[in-house]
Amino acid sequence: MKSIRKGMGLTLSVEIARQGGKNELSAHLEVLLLTLYMARGGNLIKCSPTFKPQTIISIGRLKQRLDDFGFDGIYRLQMGYIVQLGNSKAIFLSAEGSSSVVGHSADILLEIDESQDVSKEKYTKEFRPMGSATNVTTILYGTTWDDSTLLEEIKRANLELERKDGVKRHFRYDWQEVGQYNPDYAKFVQAERQRLGEEHPLFKTQYALLPITHGGGFLSRQQIALVLGEHQRQSQPEGKRTYIAGVDLAGEHEPEMTGGDAPVSDGGRGCDSTVITIAEVNAINSS
Repeated sequence: MKSIRKGMGLTLSVEIARQGGKNELSAHLEVLLLTLYMARGGNLIKCSPTFKPQTIISIGRLKQRLDDFGFDGIYRLQMGYIVQLGNSKAIFLSAEGSSSVVGHSADILLEIDESQDVSKEKYTKEFRPMGSATNVTTILYGTTWDDSTLLEEIKRANLELERKDGVKRHFRYDWQEVGQYNPDYAKFVQAERQRLGEEHPLFKTQYALLPITHGGGFLSRQQIALVLGEHQRQSQPEGKRTYIAGVDLAGEHEPEMTGGDAPVSDGGRGCDSTVITIAEVNAINSS
């Protein structure tokens, strides 16, 4: 609130464990700001990785909280994605790659929901400039995933800035922090830890807020080392030995578009590939 009211224009990152209250926090902040600016006017913008269901859920949450605070019948819903209270507006947008959001401006607040799933390019080119004219404060909410996400990038930058000037920019609330205020939540996550194990990627990222390094591969470095052999590659099978093959199908390549309709060819560089791995099986005599 200090950054918003004093025009400091800080970029804040907020990590909260899954189902720990990110959207509730956001909705309460939106109600407060819409109320404070209902006479003066202004726009706050919130984007989510998808319009359905994430943006729709955020709109519904804000409407519920406005009703709770006695604004039922006073606020208005416009065009299905704008909630207006007096002269202030909350504008909800999709951050999907195909969404058209250019032209909107934020002069109260810019919120990025589930920012670990929002494209860095989309954020930098289309959402970040929305608050340039007013040096708007930006909040990125989410849970961690791997060390390549938008949220993790902003988090690292914020922690570095904190070390330099002492201004807190990153806020982190893992499952243990949330569990102090919600015992039922703590019991649920403890059961998930027992079911999945502390090293399971979902538990580490969604509840412990520990990012997976090197892109979140399925196997750890230790596991990969265990399957590496010292043998030479072969081009032909030997005798009656048993072989297996694994096929990793390439993902769909979306060509970069120019200002017109013609796609730009990259000559195959940077495209995903289909990989076939063939391995010999060493039978183990269990007797």
